[in-house]
Amino acid sequence: MNLSTGRVLVIVALIVVGLAVLANGFADEGTAASPTLSPSPGGVVSPTDTSSPTVTEPPTSTPPPNTKGVLFMALNGTTITGAGAAAQDLLTNDGYTKVADAADAPTQDIKNTTIYYRPDQTGQNQADATYVQQKYFKGGTVKKLNTAIQSANVPDSAAIVVVVGADWATKITS
Repeated sequence: MNLSTGRVLVIVALIVVGLAVLANGFADEGTAASPTLSPSPGGVVSPTDTSSPTVTEPPTSTPPPNTKGVLFMALNGTTITGAGAAAQDLLTNDGYTKVADAADAPTQDIKNTTIYYRPDQTGQNQADATYVQQKYFKGGTVKKLNTAIQSANVPDSAAIVVVVGADWATKITS
């Protein structure tokens, strides 16, 4: 080994050690340190990952929907009188449980029926809302309950809220 190659290797080693000290010496608590650099065969510097592997939880499965006894409220999102009550009757006749009488939605210009679900840890309410949408309101959408809908005096016990839109108002009131 000639003298200049030896000097280059010493300089590379010092740089690697310096970078490793800087990277590990300034890591914040709770965060992973930056990868350190280590020389590979032939003197090429390459990153080495010093962080621990990330453990990913397996996806949770969606629970089967409840087809009876689900606590719900119906809201009329149209100007067609009785659309919310008709949706309420449709569901209660099939075993769903109303938590309050049908009422008007905050706005009456809803075009598409939406089934809102109250978020829960198990995903049960979302599964129930999806089932109601697929069985009774095909073409409607399923969304997480928002504050605008809650402002229609929806009781906390309602797991799902059906807001009837113009797409279904004429079908269920005739």
